[in-house]
Amino acid sequence: MFSNLDPAIVELFGILAGTLVLISFLMKSERQIRFINIIGCVIFVVYDIMISSVSVVVLNVGLTLVHIVKLSRKKEKEQE
Repeated sequence: MFSNLDPAIVELFGILAGTLVLISFLMKSERQIRFINIIGCVIFVVYDIMISSVSVVVLNVGLTLVHIVKLSRKKEKEQE
């Protein structure tokens, strides 16, 4: 599927995803950390599909879901 992509483009996806995840941990609020991390994880999923790494796709999909659940629960608590 992605075999005809330039390897440099594929690597850029990985670098971008890793950079976003790293930057997310520099944020001060939990909401910012989770939001930026979600974006990084989604880009990692694309990258992982490009390199055919099913185990890492599963990890990043799982992390994305955890962040979404935690953010939605935090929002519910704030509305109470």
